[in-house]
Order: sequence, then C-alpha cells, then structure tokens
Amino acid sequence: MFSIQVSSIFLNNMQSSASPLCSNDIHLANATPFDFGAEFINLARGIDPGLVFKAGYYDYVQFQCTVPGVDDMSVRRVVGVGCPKRKKWCSDLNTANLTVSNLVRSRKVIRRLSNVGSENERYKVVVREPLGVRVRVFPQVFDARVNASRHLRIVLEAAEVTNRYTFGELVLQGNRKHVVRVPMVVFVGSPLGS
Repeated sequence: MFSIQVSSIFLNNMQSSASPLCSNDIHLANATPFDFGAEFINLARGIDPGLVFKAGYYDYVQFQCTVPGVDDMSVRRVVGVGCPKRKKWCSDLNTANLTVSNLVRSRKVIRRLSNVGSENERYKVVVREPLGVRVRVFPQVFDARVNASRHLRIVLEAAEVTNRYTFGELVLQGNRKHVVRVPMVVFVGSPLGS
C-alpha cells in the first residue's frame, strides 16, 4: 500500500523570513514535521522505490488493538476478528515512519524492509536523532537482495526528558541511488512517580 504525503506551504511572515506556518483556526502557529508530511512527492521515483515496508490486514488489526482505550470487543465488532493474545506497541506497525508517544527508558522497534527493485542493493543507515533521544540501528549497513526482506532493529533510549514531541529521521542510502526516509517522532516522558 502506498500513501501520498503532502508538504505544508511556507508562508512569508512580516516578523521572520519564510518561517513555516500552519493554520490553527484563525491563529497562525509555527509548523512542526506533523504538518509537513514526509517528503515532496516525486512520482518518477515512486515507480522504483527500492525498499518498501509491508503491512497487511492483520498488522492493522494488531495496531488497533494497541491503541489505548480500544478493547477486544470494539475491534471484533468493527472488523470481525478479535485481538491476538500477544500484545504489541503502536510503534510496532511496520510503516515508513516511527512514532513513540511516551518513551520512558528505552524501546526496541523492528522494521521489515523488502527490496522491490530489480537489483541487489547495499544500504547505509544515517541517523538524525530527535532531541532527547539516543538512537542505535542494527545493522548500520546491509545488503538487500531482490524480492527479499531484511529486518532493522532500532533502539531508542531516553537521554533527556523533553515532555514534548521531538523529531528526527533515519535515512537509508542505497548504492544504486535509492534513498528511503523514515521520519521519527518521539515524546520523551518521565517515569510515573518521578
């Protein structure tokens, strides 16, 4: 499944030069990466993306089961199947982004990548850490064979309590000119009772 993501418009504001703004009712506020989307659309590159993140029907059912306040009966009523016994985190949905809404200490996330290109390709992972988060990715360099899948293990560690969303990204740079961006959004909270 592919989704088209759009970018916000940069508006010129009298007090600053071309700062990104977004509309919030009548007031204008500074935009965040939530407002931008992941990237400008490049349809020519979309025909040959290199790597894709596959998620199927049951992956989305599992995702619904992890959303706070959603119970098994609600999911069963809407989609006809219940929640699996093994619980996961919302951040486990295999998509081309990574969101952790309350990072306390650390979280390990797995992303499964499939090479849909016509040739094998070697990728190098470049990490741009969100503020307050240490990010480690294993492996940092990997080979993706045609029609084969690889797993990336991403470990996020709280380095500093931010009590707000901060933004970063993983950039997977292929030696055959494919570039895959994985935006990261992390809210680093404090443990209960701290």
